[in-house]
Amino acid sequence: MKVTVYTKSNCVQGEQTKKQFDKLGIAYEVVDLEQNPLLLDGFKERGLLAAPIVTTDTKEWSGFRLDKIKSL
Repeated sequence: MKVTVYTKSNCVQGEQTKKQFDKLGIAYEVVDLEQNPLLLDGFKERGLLAAPIVTTDTKEWSGFRLDKIKSL
């Protein structure tokens, strides 16, 4: 399963999300939203308004969501 964390610099929730993935041994890719503003527009259109935004093959959510992280 591919997991991507879209975040920005100095994002506390993004750091917590990555820390939980590391703790659980879940591999992920990080994409900087500040370097990819077009991605941010697409996420906003889908109602994902808070960083970090996490996407997998079947799920997506925004913000630090320990319940969603553990569900992976």
